[in-house]
Parts: sequence; C-alpha cells; structure tokens
Amino acid sequence: MSERQHIKRKMPLPLKIVLVFLSLVIVAVGSIVGYNVYQNKNFTVSFYQINSDKVTSNIRIVELSDLHDCIYGEKNSKLIEKIRSLKPDLIFYAGDMIEEKTSDYSVLFDLSDELYKIAPIFACYGNNELDQQLFYDNQFADKLEEHNVTLLSNEATDITVNNTVIQLIVETDNLKQYDVKTNNGKKFIDSLTSTEYCRVCLTHYPELFNEKLLNKGIDIALTGHAHGGHIRIPHFGGLYSTGEGFLPRFTAGVVEADDGTQVVVSRGLSNNETIPRINNQPELVVVDICWY
Repeated sequence: MSERQHIKRKMPLPLKIVLVFLSLVIVAVGSIVGYNVYQNKNFTVSFYQINSDKVTSNIRIVELSDLHDCIYGEKNSKLIEKIRSLKPDLIFYAGDMIEEKTSDYSVLFDLSDELYKIAPIFACYGNNELDQQLFYDNQFADKLEEHNVTLLSNEATDITVNNTVIQLIVETDNLKQYDVKTNNGKKFIDSLTSTEYCRVCLTHYPELFNEKLLNKGIDIALTGHAHGGHIRIPHFGGLYSTGEGFLPRFTAGVVEADDGTQVVVSRGLSNNETIPRINNQPELVVVDICWY
C-alpha cells in the first residue's frame, strides 16, 4: 500500500494579511478596553494653580465631587491616605457624594469622619443630596453635619486660612431652578455685595457659568456634575453632560467663563457609571490659590 502524500497548501497572501490585521485589531481593542477598566477602578489627582491678588498666602483646597458612594480601598483608605498626603487647608464636597435614594450613608459618613481630622470640610448640595433631603430623608443634612461637614445652601461665609480670608459662597439651585421665585438661588446671588476678599463659589452645576452666575464678582468656582463628559475625545473634550447636553463647554479642568471667572470642573470620583467612562479617569482635584 502506498503512503498518501499530504500536500500542504499555502495560505493565500491576501487572506494572511487580513488575518494578521484582524489579530492586531483584536489585541489593540482588548488592550484599550483593559486599560480603560483599570483607569476607571483607580483615581488620579489633578492639580490646578490659580493666582489671586486678593489672598496674602497660599491656600490649598482638595475637591471631591460625584463620588456616588464609590469606594477606593477598605472604607476609602486609598482616598483618605492620598488626601492626607496632599496636606490641604480645606476640603470641599461639590455634591453627589451619595447615590440617589440611598438609605445607607456609611460610605460618606465613614469618609467624613476621617477627612475632618485632616482639614475642615465644606459641602454643597448635589442633585442627589437635595432630592434626599427634600423627598426621602429630611434629616439628611443634620446627620451629615454630625459627621463634621459644614453643609451650606445659598449662603456665604468668610473663612480664615493661613492668615488670609476668602469668602465662600454656596449656590444650590440648578439651571432650571435658579429663577424659580420659590427658590432662593437667584435671590441669594443678587443679595451679595462687593467684597475685598477672594470670592470662591462652591456649586454642583458648572453650567450656571454659561449665564446665571456671570458678573457676580466670583473669582473662582469649584464644581462637578458633568462627570467629565462621560466619553472624552482626545484634543476635544467631553461628549455629553446632563447640564449642557452634547458637546458641553464645562466638563473638566479650569474653564474661564466669559466674565473671567476661573471655573474648576471635577470629572468626579464615581466608577460605577450607567454611561461608561471612556478615556475619562475618575479624579481627585487639588486647587492651589496662590498670592504670587
């Protein structure tokens, strides 16, 4: 019996090129997805320096926004240790630190119990906290203040830091609520008188600086809410935000409003987004207000 001869047929070159190309695409897509998942499970720190001739010494503010009850390390130990190492003078919560309709505040309260040992904490309402206070738990604000957080709503207060004074104003209302007569947002802002101090605004909603909060003597604002635009396109910015819709102006970094106000927009710390973050790592924000 003669042995069968097995003839190996060579793969056509065009097909080989296609298979190699598809393999490279699969590897590239897998690497991008894996890197994006890794990014979203870890926060980065963004530093912004803003100069002001209204302060006489440097002031460091650490801003947390849009945590949505997320955890980095046991009881947010990674977040706490990073903030401790940054040695802030003040800590600001820019809203949506809790999830909507939650009945468990342990993430926020445990975090606050540790952070107040580092620096005084001031907070504004985000839409989640305000809904919680108005519709689900009218004791929420009192409970938060029991954990050493000063929660302000359409209020102004002078804060002395490093022998200099800043005026902190906290604006609660979003764009639609701002002009409603039963709300206090517009009434509060219109009641502000000029001040020699650096006026820092803490509000959840950066889109207010498209119009409502212009020409109000605000030097610096710290905000959140936009979640970095969810999907960030290189050299372009965020794709969508709840407050501005598609192609928003205020999604991340320091954006100069039309009146010159330096608006700091945090991408937020949430890593459990309904709309997945793409090229948009959660961040902790550090703002250095410098006198020189």
